[in-house]
Amino acid sequence: MIPLQPFVHPQARAFIESIPDQGPTAPRDIREVRREAREIIRAAAGKPEPMKIVDEVDAGGVRARLYRPAGGETSVLVWLHGGAFTTGDLDSCDVVARAFAKRTQAAVVSVDYRLAPENRFPAAIDDAWRATVWASTRFDKIAVGGDSAGGNLAAAVALRARDFNLVLAMQVLVYPVLSSDTTSSYYETFPQRYANFCGRREFGATSLANIRNMWDTYIPDPTQRLLQDASPLRSASLVGLAPVLMIVAEHDILREDGEEYIRRLEMSGVPVEVHRYEGQLHGFISFPAKLDAGRDAVDKSAAALRIVFGS
Repeated sequence: MIPLQPFVHPQARAFIESIPDQGPTAPRDIREVRREAREIIRAAAGKPEPMKIVDEVDAGGVRARLYRPAGGETSVLVWLHGGAFTTGDLDSCDVVARAFAKRTQAAVVSVDYRLAPENRFPAAIDDAWRATVWASTRFDKIAVGGDSAGGNLAAAVALRARDFNLVLAMQVLVYPVLSSDTTSSYYETFPQRYANFCGRREFGATSLANIRNMWDTYIPDPTQRLLQDASPLRSASLVGLAPVLMIVAEHDILREDGEEYIRRLEMSGVPVEVHRYEGQLHGFISFPAKLDAGRDAVDKSAAALRIVFGS
């Protein structure tokens, strides 16, 4: 039985109590939602690590930022930022991208994929795929990764890579969005289980409303949400995918989908390394200046990437 007052990491509690309660994203103006998201990340991301080379690049027709910690890297991580397919940009994930480059001693390509509602599905996944193909022609070894919505895109890219015989060294999925189905008992009971969470009376209800609004905004057509490019968890088969490193947060409305994906990957014979962060909330990797878990998640992911890159 889930306790009425679940354990929350003290740093996570302090952080959520320090930021304004934004409430449901709909029907707010998307420009205001993006502005608030940028401000929160700017205040909690911390100081960017120095980098030898940082270049704005055209990655197969997609705007991207290329980080090179030494300048002669032969391996690359294609990083796809989170933000519910509607927010986020190259600046919002700059600190995380630099940290990955520094700790892996590999290049990082951070992708500025198109956002909804201006550009709906499949714009984001098509941009992510084009950038990945571009990177694969310039580096010997390539991995994909992302957090939240970016984790969805990374998982979808990995499925495309398998289907088109593009070899990936690894996929790093940080509390990814994996399925458009929000009707399971886990989703339906989330508002009740997470009422009055961290002093926020409607935390659970807001989380559910926001993820449903995300799908309505990103993919208005329910039939398109069934495609593996939209919902990797719905893929007919996961056999043959690149190895996975999965990050899961305990108090995340996406957690159960992540656990189901882990089970399916393991049953399909895909190597999976899982790190579960107890007491943590969705989004923590973006706030390393406030949450030690954010830095730890990058460290653990980078350690796995160094092995597959041989660096």
